[in-house]
Amino acid sequence: MADSLGYILKRLREKKHFTQAEVIERSGLDRSSSYISSLETNKTSPTIEELDALAVVYGTTVFDILSEAKGIRPDWNFVPNPEVQLLFNLFEGLRGERRKLALELVQFLAEKQRFEMGKSVSAPTPGPAAGHEAANMQIPASPAGSTSSP
Repeated sequence: MADSLGYILKRLREKKHFTQAEVIERSGLDRSSSYISSLETNKTSPTIEELDALAVVYGTTVFDILSEAKGIRPDWNFVPNPEVQLLFNLFEGLRGERRKLALELVQFLAEKQRFEMGKSVSAPTPGPAAGHEAANMQIPASPAGSTSSP
C-alpha cells in the first residue's frame, strides 16, 4: 500500500533529524515552518519546485518521493531486448576514443533516421522486411517482346 505524500515527507525529515524550521532554512523556501507541518499532515500540497527543494534537503529525488507515494516499485528483474543487451555489452568493452566514436555513430544514425522519416511523409508503409535493402529493391520489367521461362 502506498503511503501519503505527507507521511513520506515527515519520515524523510525525521530520518535526517531536522526540525521543520531547519527544513525551511535549508530548502530556501519562502514559507513558515508551519507550512512543513501542513505538508506532513496532508493539509496542503507542495508545488513541484517546493518538492524538488525538499528532495534536495532530504538527499533524494522528486521521482523517488512520488514513486513511493504512488506505490511504484522498480522491477529489478528487468531483462532488456537481446539486441539492446548486445549493444550494451559491446559498448561496455570499448574504451576512450572508441567509446566516443561509438556514441557519435549511434547519434548520427538516429538523427539520419529522424531526418529521413520527417522527409518522407508520403512514403509507403514498409512491409515485414523493412530495413533490409533487398526488400526495397525494384525488379526491372522484362524488355518488351521477350519471354522468360525458369
